[in-house]
Amino acid sequence: MSLGSWFSFLLYLLVAAAVVRGGIAFWKTLQRRDQSWRQFAAHRDWGYTHSLGSWEIGGLHLGRQFRIRSEYRRSGDKTRLCTVVTLELGQVLPPDLLIRPEGLGDKLLKAVGRRDEEVGDAEVDAMLNLKNLSDEARDILRAPRVRQQFQRLRRQFLSFTIEDEQLKAERLGMPDSEEALEALVSPALLLSEALHEASEQGRARKRG
Repeated sequence: MSLGSWFSFLLYLLVAAAVVRGGIAFWKTLQRRDQSWRQFAAHRDWGYTHSLGSWEIGGLHLGRQFRIRSEYRRSGDKTRLCTVVTLELGQVLPPDLLIRPEGLGDKLLKAVGRRDEEVGDAEVDAMLNLKNLSDEARDILRAPRVRQQFQRLRRQFLSFTIEDEQLKAERLGMPDSEEALEALVSPALLLSEALHEASEQGRARKRG
């Protein structure tokens, strides 16, 4: 065998070894991810399913449906792994209320006088874009614990909406450990609890 042939053969072996190592590393990542999601679901008595290219945990929180799902999505010529959290909130907020994070475009519109609806709390109004506000919703969104949990949600998810009594939040990537899963879902669950608490307090004040 000539020197050139030996070089080609050695290069082939190196490439094959790299492919095998990459495959093993990817398989281990999938195994670790599957175990973490399965254990996280089991600790909360939620269900877990895994199919090719997608992972999902679902269950109840405060009697309302909760779901976290990761899947590969194709956008143009790119494929990205995304994780989406959805949580039914019930009747803690009016169903026609729309909430999303305030972006740069919203701030520019405010600068030229086109403002969205506001609750009268500077921190909340700078953080959220709001439509169809009612007096009841304003009182709830001004509650300190609600504001705090919206701040946590904003740090975890750049994209989220509350509409038709449902919270939906999305981010790129996927948590690979129970700790990362807990950090991802806690803001949504704690926000739901804060909204229920503020809503019940508002009803109690009315009854009183």
